[in-house]
Amino acid sequence: MGEKDLKANLDFVSKNKESLLKEYKNKYVLIFEEKVVGFYDTYEGAAEEGVRSYGIDANFLVYHLIEKEPLNFIMEAIL
Repeated sequence: MGEKDLKANLDFVSKNKESLLKEYKNKYVLIFEEKVVGFYDTYEGAAEEGVRSYGIDANFLVYHLIEKEPLNFIMEAIL
């Protein structure tokens, strides 16, 4: 995933997180090109659907919808 695509998909989640959490708390959301593809109970389910639908090299994001995110200094440093 290119850095620009990752940032765009993460920005999309940030902008819509509150409304997504209301209905899909603790689910995994599959995002492709800044659009919601679907919601899944497991990371594996969302990732498998992303690969099946868009291919292994596609620019999709699987994001866990939780209220309080754990600290991730490495991810913040990269972005």
